[in-house]
Amino acid sequence: MSEQPRILNNRYQLERKLGQGGMATVYLGRDLRLNRPVAIKVLHGQYASDEQFLRRFKHEADAAAQLGHPNIVRVYDIGAEGDLHYIVMEYVQGTDLKEIISLQAPLPVPRTLAIVRQVAEALQAAHDSGLVHRDVKPQNVLIDTNDYARLSDFGIAKSKQSSALTDPGTTFGTADYLAPEQAQGLGATPLSDVYALGVLTYEMLTGRLPFSGDSPLAVALQHIQAAPPPLLSYNPSIPPQLEAIVLQAMAKDPAQRPQSARAFAELLRLYRERGNQATMAVPSSNAGRLPQTQEPAEVRPPRQQPAPPARPRQNYAPPLAAQHPVPMNQPQSRQSSGCGLWVIATFLLVGIGGLVYVLMFTDVMQSISQAFGGNKPTQVAPTGEPTPAPEMVEVPDLVGRTESEALDLLKSLELGEQRKEPRNDLAPAATVIGQDVAAGTKVAKGTVIPFTLSLGPAQVEIPDVTRQQFDAASDALIRAGFKVRRTDTPDQTIPAGFVLRQNPPAGLKLAQGSEIELVVSVGDLVMFPDLIGRQRAEAEAILATRSDLRLDIVDEQGPDLIPNFDSIAANTVVSATANGQPIDNGALIPRGSIIVLGVRRP
Repeated sequence: MSEQPRILNNRYQLERKLGQGGMATVYLGRDLRLNRPVAIKVLHGQYASDEQFLRRFKHEADAAAQLGHPNIVRVYDIGAEGDLHYIVMEYVQGTDLKEIISLQAPLPVPRTLAIVRQVAEALQAAHDSGLVHRDVKPQNVLIDTNDYARLSDFGIAKSKQSSALTDPGTTFGTADYLAPEQAQGLGATPLSDVYALGVLTYEMLTGRLPFSGDSPLAVALQHIQAAPPPLLSYNPSIPPQLEAIVLQAMAKDPAQRPQSARAFAELLRLYRERGNQATMAVPSSNAGRLPQTQEPAEVRPPRQQPAPPARPRQNYAPPLAAQHPVPMNQPQSRQSSGCGLWVIATFLLVGIGGLVYVLMFTDVMQSISQAFGGNKPTQVAPTGEPTPAPEMVEVPDLVGRTESEALDLLKSLELGEQRKEPRNDLAPAATVIGQDVAAGTKVAKGTVIPFTLSLGPAQVEIPDVTRQQFDAASDALIRAGFKVRRTDTPDQTIPAGFVLRQNPPAGLKLAQGSEIELVVSVGDLVMFPDLIGRQRAEAEAILATRSDLRLDIVDEQGPDLIPNFDSIAANTVVSATANGQPIDNGALIPRGSIIVLGVRRP
């Protein structure tokens, strides 16, 4: 920072470096006008004359600025001083998810689900605005001191309405989290972000990435071809139902993934609420597979090939020989973190091209060998009328149907039925809550389909979870079969995040699925009065009566900071900050906070 001004445009003071990536360095700074901490991303000097980088840098600011979502890092300003270009962003006090994973993984299931669902909501907001992030990874997920997640770094995000930012056939993203279609140069879609979020969830739950290799090429090829190792092989405590949801998000075929980030979050929510009964909301492990072409009915000699893996391989993508390799950009080290961009190496073109050549060459040689009698498959001579292949039907989805509906449906498809031992469930009595053969599976007519019926919700005693941290208390109630509703309230004696009381109280018996309210302390907080929209004198008079808040300054602002400046009366309070953080009327803020009011100047 020695060659850079310590104050940019007489407003933003650079204080210390937070991190550095391939394109920019991020500093902790201070907005001297609003007296609040900010994060300032400064483009590296060598890119100041590169119009493409400047467009991408500005694109990040424009992309993030249009996304007003609590789980997305806010962009306040973009500017330049001479050849130094910068973006001013919300400062998130905490760390990034990569650091948390490296120190604490595998993370507890409740914490993982809470963070992933927040990231999914952030992605959904981006997708609803026509943006694909394209670089979802833990380095770009910031976790504040309250364990609240914010998605950052929209530097390579792509709008559905704009194709001018990147060259055709160029793949952006980090190899460890790259969706198969991105690795094949087919372009990123919202479902590519869902895949990356699935990989991120896998890493949080296991402390391991699903694929590793000596180069980005090796990792990218595994995303295209290989089935990820079961999560249970790394963390046996992961419930199989949760494993199924994560692997569905990582399906090779985008059509087999949850069809939006919100749908993925909803699956996780249903799992958390229903616990082990979440199987009814999760497609089977076969749901992510592409249909397999049936082999001709002939006997073939064994082919010399490696033994198949113990777990069936999931071939969702076409063979590489049918793909068109595309150029990739040079990546940084796979272990680096920060705000830099990950890109697949340009030698991926050579690597994939070479692999395609080998596969095609092998197939050609086998064809030539067979044409001249080598390894020619033999056929069994018919000894009579051939046995007709059984007629196949698709197993219906029985879950959620009544018993009579399920029986009628199976009968209409000429399938057999078997009732398994019923069990208590949140679903109404005599409703199907599980089936042994997954919906969509092709089976022969006459196949017996076992299914399980619900006995209805069980009556369960409410456990006492007061004085526990909310996550632990919520988890205990969910395991007992209850739903949880959280209500926050200030308290001067109970630390933030701990349960003050529960309603209904402990000891009562309720049906599973009933809702329990947990009243949670947010610490020694007070409510900010309704000052925004009032006249300056009135607001100052109200604050003068509050011993728990302290007015610092009144910042008179002009049209450069206030939209619709001319339509607002002079001396009207238009904004407020507490300890440098923007707040709204009714916000809960720490007792003794320093208040700055923004007022429309006369």
